[in-house]
Amino acid sequence: MNHFDITQWTDFARGVTAAADRGVMEAHVGSGCARCRETLSLVKRVVESARLDNAYDPPEHVVRCAKALSALVFPKRSAVSTLIARLVYASFGELAPVGMRAEDRVSRHGLYEAGDFCVDVRLEQEMGSALATLVGQISNRVDPDSSLVEAPVLLMARKDIIAHTVYNRFGEFQMEYPPAPDLRLRLALVPPGKRLELSLKQLVSEMPTPTDRKAPARKQRRNRVR
Repeated sequence: MNHFDITQWTDFARGVTAAADRGVMEAHVGSGCARCRETLSLVKRVVESARLDNAYDPPEHVVRCAKALSALVFPKRSAVSTLIARLVYASFGELAPVGMRAEDRVSRHGLYEAGDFCVDVRLEQEMGSALATLVGQISNRVDPDSSLVEAPVLLMARKDIIAHTVYNRFGEFQMEYPPAPDLRLRLALVPPGKRLELSLKQLVSEMPTPTDRKAPARKQRRNRVR
């Protein structure tokens, strides 16, 4: 019995076999050839899987974000120019209001500027939580009423991306992240070709840890027991 090879069965499953050959192949499988039936079953599953994959159309914002992420992560292979933002205001220089020292949330606020842009950043962490929250907004200082095109934001600890999101047309973004030293924020700018980068190291280093805040409370409890 003459068998058909896998390339012929692949054409059969794709529906591109000539009508005359197709009739012969159908008769061959119908005659009870187990070998060719298994081959046909295999290629049918592959063809169906390929058709489902081709039918999937990823959302436009996902494609745009993926392209921008690639440019941000591999700057040496791209023509991306970087704007380094400087810290112009930080809240840790201010005294906490009376009655706020025992609050359960640590918060730091910073304002950065680079070229025509400014970035407002707030870091917050609930006592005892393993994650902190970063809330920010990028805006154009020259034209503050202009809307922005959505673009990705990366939060990096040295070379590792620990969180990412996309800012909206108002420049607003928010993400949760595991606390880490040497944090840097990268924001893609549209049209492509530029990015804005700022260091959060100074803000992070000024944030007290949960153990720093809880130590006095433990001491007071011991004193009350005595």
